[in-house]
Amino acid sequence: MSTKNRTVALELGTSNSDIYTVPNNYETQVKSIFISNLTGNQVTFSLDWYDSSTTTYYTITEATKLLPNAIIQITESLWLEEADKIRGLASATSSVSISINVEEAYIPRQI
Repeated sequence: MSTKNRTVALELGTSNSDIYTVPNNYETQVKSIFISNLTGNQVTFSLDWYDSSTTTYYTITEATKLLPNAIIQITESLWLEEADKIRGLASATSSVSISINVEEAYIPRQI
């Protein structure tokens, strides 16, 4: 099984946006998530995890307050399967940046 490390980032808007989706033929370990407030005002953010096998969204955090110019790091791992994703939104456009570091493991399809 081959693996690769990736970091993806997105500036959140006020509507849910996909931040990271597990590629086809991969499983992923989310190693860390950094959430940054880009403004001098308090804002909130929300994150969900989408389980593609059950087509269900699960809340990671909902309307969490982020102090002005603050950063939060989440280091507990999540294990995601093919087509699972993480999405998020913020209380104000261009106020929250999110970076996700993952380790992707290639899983060849059996015929």
